[in-house]
Amino acid sequence: MKNKELQQEGKVAKMDKVMIWLMRIIIFILALRIISYFTLFPSSLGLTRVVKVLVRCGLTASSLMLLWVMITHFKPIKWNLKSFLVGGLYMLYALMGTLSLLWTAVPGFTVIQLFMLWESIAFAVFFGLVLMIFVGQATAYSLTKILYASVAVVAAAVLIGTCIDPDSFYRYTHGGTVRRLGGFMMNPNELGLLMVVGTSMVLIHGKYTGFKWIYAVIIIFEVVALLLTQSRSSLGAMIIISFIFLVQSPYRKLAFSGVVVMVLSFPILFQTIIVKQGDMQEVMSMTGRLPFWTDLIQYGLPESPWFGFGFMSITSSPYTRHFMSVHAYAAEMTHNTFIQVLINLGWIGAFITGLQLFFTFIKTFWESNYHQSIIIFMLIPLIINSITEFGIFGEANYGILFYHLIIVILTIEVKKKQLYEIAQ
Repeated sequence: MKNKELQQEGKVAKMDKVMIWLMRIIIFILALRIISYFTLFPSSLGLTRVVKVLVRCGLTASSLMLLWVMITHFKPIKWNLKSFLVGGLYMLYALMGTLSLLWTAVPGFTVIQLFMLWESIAFAVFFGLVLMIFVGQATAYSLTKILYASVAVVAAAVLIGTCIDPDSFYRYTHGGTVRRLGGFMMNPNELGLLMVVGTSMVLIHGKYTGFKWIYAVIIIFEVVALLLTQSRSSLGAMIIISFIFLVQSPYRKLAFSGVVVMVLSFPILFQTIIVKQGDMQEVMSMTGRLPFWTDLIQYGLPESPWFGFGFMSITSSPYTRHFMSVHAYAAEMTHNTFIQVLINLGWIGAFITGLQLFFTFIKTFWESNYHQSIIIFMLIPLIINSITEFGIFGEANYGILFYHLIIVILTIEVKKKQLYEIAQ
């Protein structure tokens, strides 16, 4: 009897090691996937594109292989379709984008964008299923651990990079008077979004598992990185999430202190980040975006109101991808994911994506409190970022990656009895 108990303990210990290494592999894959959206070689866009394609396709293939191994190892696994509308409507949007090859003026560019979209969907499905199978075997709260750890790895790499090569990791704007973390390797607003997602996942994980000193360290580093990006939209998302978290906190003194700190620090943040160099006109025009959007809708949309110009295209000209605004700048993208869809795929595409987003919100409130917190705290920065940047229906970025993972979580359910425990 004693020998059997020892053998059983040995098997459990061995499985614990397997699960820990499996978690590390999953974190590595997600962190590398996020990094694959950076412009790693700003001086050579051709090399950057080749590396991006190779790394992303390699990670998608790796996720598929890992999924096959996990299905084989942890069988039997039951799959349930939780919501057809959330995933189905997104696939309808992707299919309409594919059909736009029939009328786009720049088919070569559209093909590239569609390839990146479908590849991103494939990765999200394979990796999302890997996540759900792993969470079914490990602790209930390992999902937030994987998410915050992946972002923390990227944040650490970026902050270390600023010390080694600051010229590559900082971008100077406003005549060289404002320095923004991100440089030309990554969009500062997108980097700010990433830091908000990482910080919010730490807060959720600490709420359900108990706070540790390492969580405070991660939050401090990510908030510092956020502030260095000088991103107004990401700062707004961080303030909203912090306020929600503090209001929901059972520690009333902590919540009160946090709100007081936020109120007292707001004037400083307002002067240094929101109103850069005292330029209030820049803030009110959303750095020139408002007149650009007005021209897009007034002059661009009427040319093709129902089906748009084609996936990720905002002009009917076959000679340029830029929309020549009358009252603002010329640009290849709208800096607003919702206007982007409207111009790309017309009113039909906008209706499909609006409906898809609506059912995403509705389905979120059917989830457990833990999953609700994860999805809502992700959607807040994603939606705010979507108003001023690529967003969830724009060109490939890690914001879309997180949105795809949300869709997979809301669409597919993996049922498996929890057998093993790993450390929180």
